[in-house]
Amino acid sequence: MTVVRMALAGALLTLSAWAVAQTAPSAVQTGPVDGDFAEVDRLAQDYLARYGQPGASLVIAWGDRIVYAQGYGWADREARVPTSPWMEYRLASVSKSFTAAAVMRLVEQGRVALDAKAWGYVSPAMAGEPADARIKQVTVRQLLAHSWGLDRAVASDPMGSWVRENGQVLTTCPQMLRYQLLRMTLNFNPGARYAYNNTGYCWLDLIAQTVDGRPLESQLSEMLGPEPMSTGRVRIGSVLPAQVTPDEPHHYDYAGAPQQPPVPGLYPAPEPALVPRPYGYYTLAGYGGSGGLMASPLTVMRFVQRLQGIRQPALLQPQTWNLMQTEQVLPDGTRNAGLGVQTILAWTGYPDRWYSFQGNILGTRTGWLSTPRSPGGPMVTIVGAVNGTRSWPSDGMADDNIFTELLYPVLYALDTLGTSRLAAKTEIATDRLIAWGSTTEAWLADRLFDWGERTYPQLLQGPPVAGEYDGYRYRYYAPTQTYVGVKNGQVVLYQPAVNPSIVSLGTLADFLPSATPRP
Repeated sequence: MTVVRMALAGALLTLSAWAVAQTAPSAVQTGPVDGDFAEVDRLAQDYLARYGQPGASLVIAWGDRIVYAQGYGWADREARVPTSPWMEYRLASVSKSFTAAAVMRLVEQGRVALDAKAWGYVSPAMAGEPADARIKQVTVRQLLAHSWGLDRAVASDPMGSWVRENGQVLTTCPQMLRYQLLRMTLNFNPGARYAYNNTGYCWLDLIAQTVDGRPLESQLSEMLGPEPMSTGRVRIGSVLPAQVTPDEPHHYDYAGAPQQPPVPGLYPAPEPALVPRPYGYYTLAGYGGSGGLMASPLTVMRFVQRLQGIRQPALLQPQTWNLMQTEQVLPDGTRNAGLGVQTILAWTGYPDRWYSFQGNILGTRTGWLSTPRSPGGPMVTIVGAVNGTRSWPSDGMADDNIFTELLYPVLYALDTLGTSRLAAKTEIATDRLIAWGSTTEAWLADRLFDWGERTYPQLLQGPPVAGEYDGYRYRYYAPTQTYVGVKNGQVVLYQPAVNPSIVSLGTLADFLPSATPRP
């Protein structure tokens, strides 16, 4: 789809969403509201109403500053838990941008070569030879650019699924990769053309793990680290309901969707015969670096900013980012594919480019885009995440596509707001990024208290007494007569023997980047 066609689709969807908005009630909203972004709020609310989605989060940045962040609707409809951009969503194929960044860091360290044969990095884990000898000719660059030879339109791309081998159920990304590579026949010679797939990025995941020696999620979490409004945590998610915490929203299938048998052995006995598809029809460990990562939209935003070097410290050296964002022009004429990002000329001439990636799996829709709105101007970056799948078929305009249905209309609304208004915005306050009084706030407050006990053992001594009073969730430490509490996004300290006043220490979101454990 050309930029012109995408713009037309976005404009038409904006008009049709306006019609829906005339009768649609507003969903609950979490975040520091700014009247300048009222049109953004309306578009997001309309999106939920039009497509029956439970919730969505948006984060908007101008250059290196986050200037707006909101959650719309529900993280959990049944429990009435509001969503927020602090929650960790399933990233689906947006995971690929993260995986590519991890591999490119190894490239700039000299530990991986882009034009080296990818088989050589993983051959010990394969424990065999591929049926198609061309697989041993595939390069790392071809994996990154989706040009290595698998066309899932005509062949199996089984990541996230499962197979049986010698009586064992194989489910993880490395297991499925080995099974696939030893048996498959390539659909075309490596490097001949573009064909998007997941298997190649599981291969890259295994390369990163083999070369670095750590799981991909650990590499990425260390690479990002904590910073304002981002925990920096990236992790492989679980689809088992018992392992889902209030860190993440419930991920919904569309109303009336069929349930399916779960991956064998995934659930403890007695295994359910049928499960909601986002909770066992596939596994996130099976997708791995191709689609199994989780992170908050705020963390995705910091990743995208630092990947491009528009926020410091940059994740990669400038020359490495230039490699990633350079179009890989293939023999079949394919353009726009970079190494882990989509790259389109935004105006005229290098380096004004539009970068993006999106992800879709059952239960989630995610995407990010970053573009200058004038030649040579600062980048406007938008991250969106939806914890639902809508019914099929689509309305004919866009096939369940977060770009054409949400992110492009938001981008055009920002154009209407104007670059001068955006440029004048400071980075947002953090006190409303987590819904006040929600189970999410309570869960995260307890995480903060646990971290405080480890970090300040002399102050927070002894077994605490936990309680709630006047809206505060608190813990009391008798040896030092100290209360630590959270209310309405604020962290407070109360030591009546020292100071009769309750002292505000800052916002919960200010502390959580340091208090959140990482893989």
